[in-house]
Amino acid sequence: MTYLVLGSGLQGRVVAYDIINFEKDARVILADNDEANLQIAKDLIKEDRLSIEMFDINNHEETVSLMSRADVIVNSLPHTWEITEKFYNALAANKGKKAIFTDYWLWDRHYEFSEALKEADCLAVPGLGIVPGLGNICSGQLAHEFDQLEETTIYCGGLPTKLGVAPLDYMILFNVEALLDLYLTPPSVIQDGEVVVEEALSDFETYLIPGYGEVDALKTDGLYSLNKTLVEKGVQKAAEYTLRYPGHYQFMQDLDDAGFFSKEPREIRGQTIVPRDISEGILNQLMEKIPGVRDFTYLRVNGKGLKDGKYQQKAYELLAYSDEERGITSMERTTAYPSSIAAMIIAYDDGGLRGVVEPENVFVGERFKKMVNELAKRGIILYEV
Repeated sequence: MTYLVLGSGLQGRVVAYDIINFEKDARVILADNDEANLQIAKDLIKEDRLSIEMFDINNHEETVSLMSRADVIVNSLPHTWEITEKFYNALAANKGKKAIFTDYWLWDRHYEFSEALKEADCLAVPGLGIVPGLGNICSGQLAHEFDQLEETTIYCGGLPTKLGVAPLDYMILFNVEALLDLYLTPPSVIQDGEVVVEEALSDFETYLIPGYGEVDALKTDGLYSLNKTLVEKGVQKAAEYTLRYPGHYQFMQDLDDAGFFSKEPREIRGQTIVPRDISEGILNQLMEKIPGVRDFTYLRVNGKGLKDGKYQQKAYELLAYSDEERGITSMERTTAYPSSIAAMIIAYDDGGLRGVVEPENVFVGERFKKMVNELAKRGIILYEV
């Protein structure tokens, strides 16, 4: 089986590394337009079954040709809509291909390409990280298990293992721009069976992470396609929360109130600046990953509803740590590994699905069991609670 991974950044190179390690006959093509990222990947994956190639997603013919050489494609490029659209157009120009996205944005627009992919006998599964991704899958599995799932909540956060070792008690495990988008995007939740949009960065709750104590839980816009699929399944209440140590959100809220995250240009000392650009630059340096300081990623997905004639509740929970020896953060592990495992599952078992299909509608039942078992082989244990 040949896999093509587009994008050799934090997630893409770990996806390629994992496929090479866990499928002995697999060949992986890792493609990017960033030579530095490709070199980092080459240093990480010393294996002749990996080939490194330069490519430009803006070149349609080149991208179509590159995709034609693979059975399964993993999109780990920056998920701007411009790039996403070019990816889909190239995928639909091929026949019989399968693809997954390590993440996604503007989730509802992906369906625009579903019919074209069906005509090309292709399958695309967007949003295969942790949230969106494994969190969605766990919610989908709960809906699959219950006669009627009534409520589901997703709690997720990546944090240093110790308080006081990092500024603001946080280390950036992806990038500041995405982090601020996470905080500042008004969250969509399901209330009384309907999607409702709430105010961003407005209030937060207290949550207890076993072994790490109380943290702040902020509603963020992490349901993605669950806004559609859970409503279709009759779920009455759902929300996603991002976890941080106490004080972090209050500081961010104060910065936002003071205008530091504004995108409106301002004239200061004769120069035009955008406050958010300056804030991103400062926060990126302030909260960068500290080598040797372990981090963890925590996920818990709760479900309540009717099962076997009784109202019951069940949850899935994991706690994963960084691999400091290989320089892989916990967030890289918990976002890249569900993506690589998903790619390997659909390579051999796609259930005949075609078009754009949500992860929570693909990786349930036997495929969910396969996902859980494969994560365990990588030291990421998803517990039933």
